[in-house]
Amino acid sequence: MRLYETTIVIDPQLKSTEIEDVIKKATTFITDHGGEIVEQNEWGKKRLAYEINRKQYGYYVLIRFKAPGQVIKLLEREYRLSEPIMRYLTIVVDKKMLKFEALKKRQEEAKAEEAEAAAEAAEARRAAAAAEEAEEAGAEESPAEEAVVEESAAEDKPAEADEAPATEQDTEKSPEA
Repeated sequence: MRLYETTIVIDPQLKSTEIEDVIKKATTFITDHGGEIVEQNEWGKKRLAYEINRKQYGYYVLIRFKAPGQVIKLLEREYRLSEPIMRYLTIVVDKKMLKFEALKKRQEEAKAEEAEAAAEAAEARRAAAAAEEAEEAGAEESPAEEAVVEESAAEDKPAEADEAPATEQDTEKSPEA
């Protein structure tokens, strides 16, 4: 059994249930003939490079599967007989391609880890900056300084109490003088 990839382009004017039926028919054909579906990706409706049967769009589906070699000939015959399938392509996935995909996956994982580490570092910097701001704000109005401010305010109040408020007589005398 080898690893194969088949891409089919389905008529996009079909209803979604009909498209699902075409995909299910292809996958069941593979499994009924001794194959095993590894991966299935529906790319969806895409613009075609050139018109096929006066259609500018197609619904793309990629199926990766393991199967014996004789299944491919039968599968492509099935594709040719199916009217909703506008185009198809089946290829053998070689070892170099698998190594490339594994390398690409490792690189993506490394990038994801770097992004996660950068996000954590940024969060740590924000937390440190917030703590520093809180410390500065706390240093400006520490409890000891608040006590000193309250004491000086208390000292100012008695001084104001010693001064007698101006009476009406005092105000009347001052303009005359």
